[in-house]
Formats: sequence, structure tokens, C-alpha cells
Amino acid sequence: MSLDADVIVIGAGPAGCAAAVRLATAGYDVLALERKEREDGEDITSGEVMVVPTQNECAQLGVKFEGDWVLDRITGFRNVYPDLSWTYHPILSTVYPVQVDRGGFNAALRRTTVEAGARLVWNGRVTDLEFRDDAAIAITADFKRYSARMLIDAGGRYAPSLRALNLKSEDPEFSQIGVAVFFKSFDGTPLNTWDRHLYGVRGAMISGSRIRPGLYRYILEADLAEKQSDRLGAIEFYESVARHNDRWLYERVMREPRVGRQWSMAPLGYRVSAVARDRLLLVGDAAGYLSPITGQGNEFALRTGRLAASATDEALRTGDLSADAFAPYIAGRRYEVDRQVDYVRAQLHILRDPDALLRASRDAEYRASVFGPYGIPATEHGSLV
Repeated sequence: MSLDADVIVIGAGPAGCAAAVRLATAGYDVLALERKEREDGEDITSGEVMVVPTQNECAQLGVKFEGDWVLDRITGFRNVYPDLSWTYHPILSTVYPVQVDRGGFNAALRRTTVEAGARLVWNGRVTDLEFRDDAAIAITADFKRYSARMLIDAGGRYAPSLRALNLKSEDPEFSQIGVAVFFKSFDGTPLNTWDRHLYGVRGAMISGSRIRPGLYRYILEADLAEKQSDRLGAIEFYESVARHNDRWLYERVMREPRVGRQWSMAPLGYRVSAVARDRLLLVGDAAGYLSPITGQGNEFALRTGRLAASATDEALRTGDLSADAFAPYIAGRRYEVDRQVDYVRAQLHILRDPDALLRASRDAEYRASVFGPYGIPATEHGSLV
């Protein structure tokens, strides 16, 4: 049969673009199917933080962090502990995490993808997949059929592969809810600082910062079962957690003017039983997700896109597109991403241990051991009481 491309990439977000740019640059005919109808314009509903490894991955693609979509930088973070004592930790680097307008960031990635030679199809929401001996086929909502030798699914948490192949299940250990609230001002939030309030109960943490002048975000992450047992709406649950654990934060949550669209998502985490099948690789959030606690979601997406491009290139050159041929992708993902996810999992355990958090507030060596990369020595101490 005549094919529409060498590779079809589902989803033109960070993971999809990371794969598409590399494969198009290598000379393959790449077709990227994006479910949206057009660029979003400004999108700061999530207050995306791009950590330094994310910026490094983007630099490999030729995407520079410059322009009006680049917002406040994060030059340090503050840990607030269950007794409301705090430690401040400066980031000792010349390159810092940065908050972005996600719409502008995605537009920069897609522009780079097209410049690399990939073809981008808007309004290409994939609803079903077919796999044959000689091709993979993506079927869109308007019943168009696109065929290729290889398919990379970067369609996110609702990726078509997850539905079509029944690959997705809840994370058995952590089922959490995220609730984000945006404010016009937030008295006492240190500028250029990621402010983490750690409670040690209900798996709860409320964290945030200023995104740009006139816009602040604080997001709650907590165990979903706790919210369900309380029988509260998402915002009411958010306010309840603050009221019971953090008088300083609660006063501001209730007093400061709210702006924009508040959002909630549950469950945050899920697992995927297989990330490689014949003629198919899953990347980014389509390959599983745990928690946004460390701000590494985009980093993991870009890394898996890079790894998938390398594995796909090798498979296309050898002509072996079986699941076994993608063992290098699985091994690379295990080395670069799964170990980091294990660290995220350890952080989620700490959020359930108030005694450990209180010890971390006083013991610098212990704090460094439990917070890993966030265990940068503290230069300031204080209390919100």
C-alpha cells in the first residue's frame, strides 16, 4: 500500500516535537497530527515551570528561551514545614528554572518542527488506530486515515494508544488530586522563589510563586481519597487543607483577589503497561505520569521524545519494527526517566511523614538526603508564625 509518511507523530507537544524534529532532520517524511485547530495564543493556566534540564533538551532542538512567552525566573525555593518554620535555598547556577506562557512555548516548538521539515496537520484528533504487517494507521475524528511505517504516540494522558490497546491503569500507590488557584497578588510570597508548604498529612502540599507581575499561582496536591471522604468540591477542599494546616497561607488564600480560571485534575498519576509495541512507541505523558511535584514533566516528555527518535531511526534503517527492536528505547527511558520518577515517588512518601519533615527543618544533612536535588544548603531560616 502507498503510505502517507515514514513516521506519524500523534500530538505536537514537547514529546511529539522532540521526536519529529530529530526524525525530520534525519531525512524522514514525518507527519505530526495535532488535535487542536490552531495555536492557543497565551496559555498560563498551568503556570508551567521549565527546569534547567528541560531548557537543555530544548537547546538541542534549537529552541531558545527568549521572547515574551518567557516569564519569571526561579532563583531559589522556600520549604515551609508543618510547624510553619521555613528554610530558604538559593539555586547556585547561572541558569535558572523559568516560568513560561505555555502557548508561546508550544508555538516555538511547533515552529521549529515545521522548519525541520515535518508536516503539521491541525485539527487532527486521532480517535482510533490500526496495525498491519506493513503499516500503522491513525484514524482521525473526521474519518481520515493516515498511514506510515511507524507511529509515535505523544497524545498525552488521553493518548489514542491508551484507549485502543487498553494500556492505562491507576497508580496503585498514589492517587492524587491537583487544584490550582490564581491570584492577582499574594502578600509575603518571595519574588523569584518557588514556595513549597509541606504538611506531612493527607499527602498534601501547597506550592507556588509569582508567574509574572499581577499573577500568582498556588497549587494543592493531595490524596484524592481524602478529598472524596470530605465530600467537598475541589476549591472547598483546597481551602480546607489550608485552614487546617497553614494559617499563614489560609489567610492569604481567602483574602487575596483571585483571577483567571481555577482548575482541578484527578487522578494525577497513572501507569502504562507497555510503552513499545510493533510499529508503536509511546512518549511523554502517554507513557505514564506520577506527579508534578518536581516540575519535571516537560523534561521527561522531551527526553522520551529524543529517545524515541533514536530508536525509530535505528528501526527504520534496519527494517525491524517489532516491539523487541525497541529495547534500546525502554532501556534509555529506564535510565533517564524511571530513576527520576523513583525520586518523585520518594518525595511523595515524605509528604506523608510529618516527623520526617520536622526533622528536615532542623537537620541540614538529613534534609539534603531526603530532598535530593532540592537539598541545596539553606542560607536563611525563619518562621511564618
